[in-house]
Amino acid sequence: MLSFLKSCWRTSGKFKFGVIVLAIFVLLAITGPLFYRPIIGDVSPARPGQFARWIPPGEKHPLGTDGHGRDLLTDYLAGLRTTLFIGALAGVVATTVGILVGFFSAYNGGWIDSVLLTITNMLIVIPHYPILVAIAMVTPELGVASMALILAFFSWAYSARTIRAQVMTMKQRPYVELAKVSGQNDVAIIFTEILPNLMPYLLMGFAFSVVGAMVAEVGIEALGLGPSNIITLGLMISFANGWGVYSMGRLEILLIPVGALVLIFMAITMINRGMEEYLNPRLQKVTTEK
Repeated sequence: MLSFLKSCWRTSGKFKFGVIVLAIFVLLAITGPLFYRPIIGDVSPARPGQFARWIPPGEKHPLGTDGHGRDLLTDYLAGLRTTLFIGALAGVVATTVGILVGFFSAYNGGWIDSVLLTITNMLIVIPHYPILVAIAMVTPELGVASMALILAFFSWAYSARTIRAQVMTMKQRPYVELAKVSGQNDVAIIFTEILPNLMPYLLMGFAFSVVGAMVAEVGIEALGLGPSNIITLGLMISFANGWGVYSMGRLEILLIPVGALVLIFMAITMINRGMEEYLNPRLQKVTTEK
């Protein structure tokens, strides 16, 4: 996997750009407490009423305060941290389930493959967003982990179908047949022959799951649903709309979280595009010609 990523870094400017931009946001999310703890102390970033409302940007509050008396810099850094965590956790869970279902379905075949493929296709075609909105309405105090698991439940199907298609192809390859003739069992073949060759596709599936989970989370929170005791970028968008930042002349309160999300999605898309071009030289040729 490391050799694949190094090759993508050397050959694809899109991959390099996406990694750099995403790394900046991840670094901000990790180091966020170092910036906002001196401002708010040890209290929760979601706690309202710590300061006066709508203090303009200054030395104590670099971006000012919001309509709930919270420091805006704290809002954005804490929201970025939570949103990225939800996306990453949902992506890991969805990709893990997708790997298990995809491998089990493709490698066993028969009625097991038919049943799992039917369930996978049903989850893909079912409209997820209305269901997520309904869940958010009846469970308004979900925790971060609970929200990530719910989002992962609706995200694993795409990965499972992609992985199944790749395994169906790879299990017919000569090196897999040679491993069978050599006496290796199915588990050994999966982990030593098939899985290493699938890592690039697993990384792309993980990236898609992360983006899907983050888009769903932002969409739900922007509607004012979901937990209100956890700061996310989606919740900041919802607050900005509710505060009427347009009429206040404070449009940056809305543009900052929206701009951060756009850059994150663009970075992940560029990373995926770079990996796809490396895996498919014909795609790279078409892109270069354009």
